[in-house]
Amino acid sequence: MKKRAAGRAAGMVVVSALLCAAVAAQPQPDVPQNTGSAPEPKPAAAELKPNTEDVLFEVQEPVGIARAIGMKDTLTPASDYGQILPYAAKVVGWKQDGTPVYRYALADSAGELVTNPVYTSVERKTCEDQLIWLLTQDTGEGTRVSCAAHDGSWVLGPFEGSITVNESCIFVQRTGSSVTTVYGSDGKIIGQVNGVVSSCTDGIIVSRESTEDTTIWHISDADTTESRATLAAVSVGAFSDGTATVQLAENEWGFIDEDGTVTEVEAVWLDESCDGYALAKDAEGKFGVLDSSGKTVAKFQYVNGVQCGDELPLYQLWETEEECIVLSAAMGQKLMLPKDLNAQQLAALPESYFAYTNAEGNSVVFDDLVSFDFEGKASFYRQGSERMIVALDDGYQVFDLEEAKVGKLRPYVYTAPQEQAAYEDSVFTITDPETGLQGIGDTKGRIVLEPEYDSISSADGSYFAAVSGCWSGIVDSNGDWIVRTMLTGMN
Repeated sequence: MKKRAAGRAAGMVVVSALLCAAVAAQPQPDVPQNTGSAPEPKPAAAELKPNTEDVLFEVQEPVGIARAIGMKDTLTPASDYGQILPYAAKVVGWKQDGTPVYRYALADSAGELVTNPVYTSVERKTCEDQLIWLLTQDTGEGTRVSCAAHDGSWVLGPFEGSITVNESCIFVQRTGSSVTTVYGSDGKIIGQVNGVVSSCTDGIIVSRESTEDTTIWHISDADTTESRATLAAVSVGAFSDGTATVQLAENEWGFIDEDGTVTEVEAVWLDESCDGYALAKDAEGKFGVLDSSGKTVAKFQYVNGVQCGDELPLYQLWETEEECIVLSAAMGQKLMLPKDLNAQQLAALPESYFAYTNAEGNSVVFDDLVSFDFEGKASFYRQGSERMIVALDDGYQVFDLEEAKVGKLRPYVYTAPQEQAAYEDSVFTITDPETGLQGIGDTKGRIVLEPEYDSISSADGSYFAAVSGCWSGIVDSNGDWIVRTMLTGMN
C-alpha cells in the first residue's frame, strides 16, 4: 500500500480487456438483385476505396528494402526491431453485423513491415512487466499459436496447441502433450510440469491431470517447476499467502499448503483463499468466514456473502436482506458503511475505495477518509497504476487514487479496454458522442489525439493501431502515420 493505504482496510483492482488492433465497422456493398429470368454474371469483387477528395496520402517513411525482402508468413526473432506493433492490414470477409474480418500484420516502430497480414488475431499480454504479443494464425491445416516479446527478440512457436501468459510465467502446451512447458518473460525455458496449468499465483503452479477415475493435482514451484506435492481431489484453488482451498469430495473441503498438507474444515463449500482466509458455507446454507487453520473468523449466521476484493480478505455479509456488514478478516473489524447503503452490494475499487448507488440514482465512491458523489450512475475502470476512470453518460472523469482528487468532466465516451494489460497504459480510447469518431486521451486529463479516426486503440502506450476511412495502420502520439495500408475487401 502507498501513502494513503495506511488509513484504509481494503482494495480491489478492477480489470477488463483491450483489443490490440482496432476494428472499424464498414457496411457491405449493395448487391444488385436479379430481376430477369436468365442468371446475371456474378458481381466482381468490390474494393473499399477512400474518398479521394478527403484523403490525400503520401508515404512518409518508405518500407525498408532489407526488411521487406525478409518478410515472412510467421514472425522470426531479430535484435534490431525496436518494437513490434500489430495492425489490421487486410479485409478477408464480413461478419453478419457488417463489420470486417481482418488479417493482422506486424511492423516495427520505424514503419517497416515485419510480416505479411497472416494473423487472425493479436492479443496483448503482460508477464513480469514485459509486454508480450499472443499471435493466432488460421491455416488450411488448423490453428497455430505463437507469442513474442514486444521488441521481437524472441518468439515461441508457431505450433498447434495453446499458450497462456500469466503475470509471472508463460505456459505452452502442445496438442497431444501431457506436460506443460514453462517459460519466463525472457522467453527462456524454466522447466515442465505435469498436466494442464489451472493457476500460477504466490509463486506456486497448480496443474491437473484427468484419469478415468479421478483428477490428479500437482503443486509445483513456479521458479524451478520442481514438484512439491501431488494429490487426488475434485479441485484445488489458486494459492494466496501460502494456502489454497481444496475440494476433496462432495461437501468435503479444506485448506492445502504448499507441501500438500490438507486441513479439513466443517463447511460444504469454500471460496478461493485470500491471504489465508476464505468465505464458507455450512450444511444449513449459512455463510461465514474461516482461516486456513479451520478457525471461525465470522460465524455461520449470514444469509449471503461475497468477497469484496481480490487484494485483501474483505467480506460483505448480509444478516438480513436489509442489513449487512463488511468484515476485514485480517483485522477482525467491521468497516464503517454509509447510512444510505440500504444493504446493496458494494463495488470494490482499487486502493480501499468502494462504490454504491444512492437513493437519487447517483454513484458514490468512499473510503474511511473521504467520499465523492457523481452525477448519474458511473462505471469504474482502473487505468494506470495510480488512476481510475469514472465513466458517466455525459463523459468521463479521471480519479487520482493516491491524491484523492477527481478531474473535470470530459465530454467524450470512455471506451473500456478489453485486455488486462491495457490498464497499465496512461492512455485510452475516447469517442466523440456526436460523430462516433475515436481519439486518445490520457490520465492527466489531456487529449492526445483528437477524435478523428473510425477506430483507434493503444498498442503499447506510445503507438496506436488506427483505422480511418479505408486506411489502416499505426500512428504515433503526434498523429503521424508510421505505416498505413489501404484496406481492400470482397463482396
